Amino acid sequence: MTTTRRIALPTALLALALVATTARTACAQFGSLGGGAERNVAKQADRKKAAGAGEISEATKKLHDTDPLVRLEGVKDLSGSSEKGAVPLLVEATADADPRVRIKAIDALGTLRATDATPALVQMLYLRDSEPWLKQHVLVALGKIGDNRATEPITDFVGRDPNKDLVGTAIFALGEIGDPKSIPELQKLDTSTTDQRLRQLGRDAIGKINAKALRPEIQVRALRPRDGEETKRPSSASAQPPVAY
Repeated sequence: MTTTRRIALPTALLALALVATTARTACAQFGSLGGGAERNVAKQADRKKAAGAGEISEATKKLHDTDPLVRLEGVKDLSGSSEKGAVPLLVEATADADPRVRIKAIDALGTLRATDATPALVQMLYLRDSEPWLKQHVLVALGKIGDNRATEPITDFVGRDPNKDLVGTAIFALGEIGDPKSIPELQKLDTSTTDQRLRQLGRDAIGKINAKALRPEIQVRALRPRDGEETKRPSSASAQPPVAY
């Protein structure tokens, strides 16, 4: 018995030592793998950041080109960008001398739902040199963005602008934004105008706003159509602006 115990004790100690060694090895390997994964994530982030910076740099060059078609290409490049620096460049492009570039930049800001662009777009509604077709695109973009800061300016626009086409688009935009503060002005349409189209647009906008208030988790559908869908615009919308391609 004594001899057996003497043999078993070293054997047990050896087994424990082997288990400890194996555990340390596994921990070291796991730590190495974990560190490698972290390094890979960091490298990917660096590559993405570098690619984004290169994209912005290239677009900036295009936007400052003398050829309007090159500037238009730059706007198109930015229209699908997720880089934060894309929005200021697109806002800058809304003042381009070429109307096609301006339209494309405004539309891109709406598609990106760039809330940072709201003040600049609102300002364009009140510029004397802003053509009706340009204001049309601005209103559509503000509707897509859905920023409540645009509610008061657009509401004021509805009450004072004589262009019924633009007023119709403004009403539609208010419905898309969904701010209850616009309801009183929309309700006035039933008595302030005899245009049945505007009255109906006002009622539809109020319906959208109330629906969003009841179920805020449901986003009001943007003006941008899905693939295969026809563009849904108010019946009063004009089809006269220059084509941006």
